[in-house]
Amino acid sequence: MQRPRKHHAHNPNLSATILREGGSSCPACITRLWYDGCEMVSDESFDVGEKIKVVIRGMGSIDADVKSTAKGTLAAHFVEECPV
Repeated sequence: MQRPRKHHAHNPNLSATILREGGSSCPACITRLWYDGCEMVSDESFDVGEKIKVVIRGMGSIDADVKSTAKGTLAAHFVEECPV
């Protein structure tokens, strides 16, 4: 997995799990978090438009759509308001 970016104001570096519609899952690290989405790094490849669920241990999960991908980084838009 890629190393998270250096610390900055919107860089929580939260461990997460990404659940895919087909039932598979993979680890990820949330590097940026907003009310309406997040940026993550993962060893897995994702397609733009793919439906995922982002699970943050101890905080819950939220449905999202993949909006962009590049070199192990993906940006996701939350389908509902972020509960964290």
